[in-house]
Amino acid sequence: MNMDREKFGAFIAVTRRQRGMTQQELAKKLSVTNKAVSRWETAEGFPDITTLEPLADALGISLIELMRSERLERLDEKSSQALSDTIELANLRRDRRVFIVAAIGISLVGLMIIALAVFVPCAPTVWTLPFVFCTSVGICCLCYALHNRRKKLPSALWFAAAGVLLFVPAAQLIILLVLMIF
Repeated sequence: MNMDREKFGAFIAVTRRQRGMTQQELAKKLSVTNKAVSRWETAEGFPDITTLEPLADALGISLIELMRSERLERLDEKSSQALSDTIELANLRRDRRVFIVAAIGISLVGLMIIALAVFVPCAPTVWTLPFVFCTSVGICCLCYALHNRRKKLPSALWFAAAGVLLFVPAAQLIILLVLMIF
């Protein structure tokens, strides 16, 4: 289905006004910025695929009507269901990516703990507890930030927290490596 940006944007603007909503109100319902809604309506961009279904719901139209950018007399339920299934599949793929990042991160934590135990068998608890805590919580913050980014929610704070927390074990490893070398 080839979508015309101008037609799509004008359709969103008209439908939004018919529902008596401002761009800000629509943006709030979708957890996006009002600038994003403005970009859609001025044909500067399209919403993310995961936003299409909530956008259609917020505007009180079907997903097929949104994609075709016009009101339809008779709706084809099979097409509407197929489109919903496609969007759900895209969401599942994104969730799988977050799971893979978490699994890799947790595996790395395990490998680092094993390496720490092998190379520095007498490493005091004062080193290992912050290492394990900061690495685990840092990876959780990173996964949460990636998940929020998918939902278009503010995630910069979570990325910053992950960076700070993951800096601690990295610094500890560097210090231990320097101590082992010298």
